[in-house]
Amino acid sequence: MTIISAEPIGAEDTPANRLKNISDEYIAQLHSIIEINRSVIPEMTARKEDELASIRDEILGALTPEEGDASREYLEKFMVNLHTLLESESKPSLSLEVPNRGVGVAVGHLIMQLANRSKAGSQDALLRKSLLVSAISAFEVLFGQVARTIYGVNTSSLNDSDHSFTLQELAEFGTLDDAREYLVEKRVSSLLRDSIDGWEKWLKRACGGVSMESLPVFWPLVRESFARRNLIVHTGGMVNHLYTSVVQKLGIPELSDVKPGARVEVSEEYLDWVLQELLALGHVLVCTVGTKLYKKDAELFTRAAIIAARDFSVWRASHSSKAVCNYVLTRKLSRVDEMTIRVRRWLSIKETEGLERVQTEIEEWDTSGLDASISHCKLVLLGDIDAACRGVETLISQGRLSRFEVAIDPLYKSLMQNLAVNQQGPVEEIGDDDPDSA
Repeated sequence: MTIISAEPIGAEDTPANRLKNISDEYIAQLHSIIEINRSVIPEMTARKEDELASIRDEILGALTPEEGDASREYLEKFMVNLHTLLESESKPSLSLEVPNRGVGVAVGHLIMQLANRSKAGSQDALLRKSLLVSAISAFEVLFGQVARTIYGVNTSSLNDSDHSFTLQELAEFGTLDDAREYLVEKRVSSLLRDSIDGWEKWLKRACGGVSMESLPVFWPLVRESFARRNLIVHTGGMVNHLYTSVVQKLGIPELSDVKPGARVEVSEEYLDWVLQELLALGHVLVCTVGTKLYKKDAELFTRAAIIAARDFSVWRASHSSKAVCNYVLTRKLSRVDEMTIRVRRWLSIKETEGLERVQTEIEEWDTSGLDASISHCKLVLLGDIDAACRGVETLISQGRLSRFEVAIDPLYKSLMQNLAVNQQGPVEEIGDDDPDSA
């Protein structure tokens, strides 16, 4: 049985494949940013105390042993007195005598280092703001590439251009196509300087009514994230009236009381959710536009979305997986694909909103006539551990499901400790019960 093809899927250089490849690159970028937020930043934060101790030891290590001991003693007194000062209602002044010049310079340098870090804000907060800016910039690049594709197919959309070529510009173009390409670049550049609301209006006009707002993502969060990015870039995160005017229209309860002058932050949870919505939005946008522009290649984009739905789920991007599943379910599917995507959608909702949100749907799922490779998912989703384990172990023994698939797929997370194939213990050899066996 061939598992991996030597020829990459979608390797043929066609306009539809080129558009799909744009989505693939975007997915890889967003996945990297998600992993930085989830893994790299927490690891960096965990090392924060060690890093501060290293700075202290490096500074004090340049002193004589006597000066080092005196500096440590001084710092202990400083921290005790600082705590007393902060707790006091009268706010007395803080005054400590420095033993000698070496101690004074070293301690002063250390306090200055810590003060600079405090003014800059925590490193994890700074990094998350940067990741939000990077993610939205990646989406802008994607949207620009989608816009160029639309202009390339729908050339009539350039007819209403008010741009006039000078004689010098016309002389520099070798062909009419060169002039058209120049005009496309100017139009796209102008479009990207507009807001995401402007992009939405343009997209509806240029691509037959395609609307980002109507795609199965949480649009209010996406729209707010663009406004928050603008605050971070232009005001250092300070809320202004432009931001409040945007969020008031979005109906996000948590932001209803935000006033100008407040400061927005980017938490780990907020960034993770935004990244997932942007990941889904970029991919579904490409699939929607691709299906619209290249009707003969619609199946290419449907297959890409089916694969993405599972990949996002395996990456623990449940919000992304749910959005893509909802998109795929609007496409024409075989029964196997439809059931596979419904399982993935139920799993995503179970992980983001709880089993009770979809329990009735799953219980009413008629699995009669379905192959065991799909029907066993009902038991897994409902948490019937014993029956689900028996079904999974049977599929593994038949070679229809691998232990690796079970290990990496969050669908089976609740079964891992109960599966017989994962239990530790001696392997029973054939004939062990027969004392006469050789």
